[in-house]
Amino acid sequence: MRALFVNTPFVKRDSQGRIQTGPNAGSRWPWTNPGYTDYACFPFFMAYAVKYLRLHGIDADFYDGVALKHWDYTRVRREIALRSPEIVFFEVSTPLYRTICKLASWAKDDLGTTVVFVGPHVHTFANKLLEEPFVDHCIIGEFEKPALAIARDPGRARQLYTFDHLDDINRVAGENFIPYRPLDQLFNYWDQSMNTARVQLQVNTSRGCPFKCTYCQWPKVMNNGTYRAREPEMVIDEIRTVIEAYREALRSPIERGRGVAREIRNMVKGYQPISNTLQNSRSSCLGEIRSILFDDDTWNLGPRRIHALCQGLKDIGLPWTMMGRIDTASLPLYDLMVECGCVGMRFGVESFNQQLLDNAKKRLDARVSFENIKYLLQRFTGLEFHFTTMRNLPGATEEDHERDDVLLSELRAIGEASGNRVHWQVSECVPFPGTELWDQLVEFGKREELSNFEMYDGSTVNNQSLAKAVGWLGNDYQATWSEYSKDGRPSGLPEE
Repeated sequence: MRALFVNTPFVKRDSQGRIQTGPNAGSRWPWTNPGYTDYACFPFFMAYAVKYLRLHGIDADFYDGVALKHWDYTRVRREIALRSPEIVFFEVSTPLYRTICKLASWAKDDLGTTVVFVGPHVHTFANKLLEEPFVDHCIIGEFEKPALAIARDPGRARQLYTFDHLDDINRVAGENFIPYRPLDQLFNYWDQSMNTARVQLQVNTSRGCPFKCTYCQWPKVMNNGTYRAREPEMVIDEIRTVIEAYREALRSPIERGRGVAREIRNMVKGYQPISNTLQNSRSSCLGEIRSILFDDDTWNLGPRRIHALCQGLKDIGLPWTMMGRIDTASLPLYDLMVECGCVGMRFGVESFNQQLLDNAKKRLDARVSFENIKYLLQRFTGLEFHFTTMRNLPGATEEDHERDDVLLSELRAIGEASGNRVHWQVSECVPFPGTELWDQLVEFGKREELSNFEMYDGSTVNNQSLAKAVGWLGNDYQATWSEYSKDGRPSGLPEE
């Protein structure tokens, strides 16, 4: 059984016929921008599933049209057909739903494949999707175990799998469970939000998030509200393993019958690494991988775990960046992080208005958030900081956004005075299907208005219109109890 996991590239045209492109699988909010994007996030859900199937004897692979920059759906169909799959797993995000349905219908009619839909959009619409003649199976949540069951015997597999997750995310068949990575594509995966060098290795050290923010989709629809951290030694072993494999691929003229070394050299030809504080480290020349991005929902959880990760990263000697919360690690622990190679920090701030944070069940003290960021900006020099913020949170006014902008500008000035680079993004608060915010608006009678899935493209042309939906909840909105988040308290936080 040949199984293929597909990351469909996000391609569309504007009203003048100009191309817009962007990511799909691996992106928490797929978007398009004018022209051809150089951004590609690593599709971890697919990569783990491919590895899991391979470890169980299934001929599995993934086709990442985003990383390969195949911005033409005729090319995408040709690439899928060339791989001769017997079963195709399409990872479906909301804004790409209709495009992927067309591809799936083609795969069923022209290739005769079994078609499986996975990914965040499936959570809310699985039963409707299974009514389509081209959809054989749907998987809600993480999809290693269900994918194996379907690949082994599609005829006997269930039509719908719901949150059938691995008990152990550290080891499979006695070995470290490392996601599958095609080495000849590694250069293509790069996060542009920070000035870190390519080749960049993107790594997950955990699954899910203990917090219950009402706007956040993945922790609810993919991880079922659970948080699981990988053992630090497994993470460090993964990084070393990939570094060594990449180095060997560069040295070898052929890896497994393919000219991987030649392809990699062509991709990195002329690319100069960005200087960093660890450039003279005894380990900084390991292979051609020059930086690491930890792409967890929340990286800095569990002081013991962070400490152990940092010790391993110090020995590896590569610069690294992370995504996390500003209130989940003690301030002295940031000293260790920087000492061990951290050159950039991304924090989900959302707002400095306490009522708005409470409305979204962020469980973040706005004063602590501001003061902790200020401390880091004054404590360190030569680092990069990126903050994610939101407009149109439930109950927000334009004055709230203007005040946040003033405070962010103040923090940027503080950071720049210490020699740090500070920037932030402003996203609209959009009710993605399956989130608690979506559920509230559906109960409010707005399902039809929220069902224009193309509007979920993170392009600024679209999201401002869709974000107005949150305003239907009113400026006097306050968070309410729900079965999923209860009162918003985090669950499953790692030990201190």
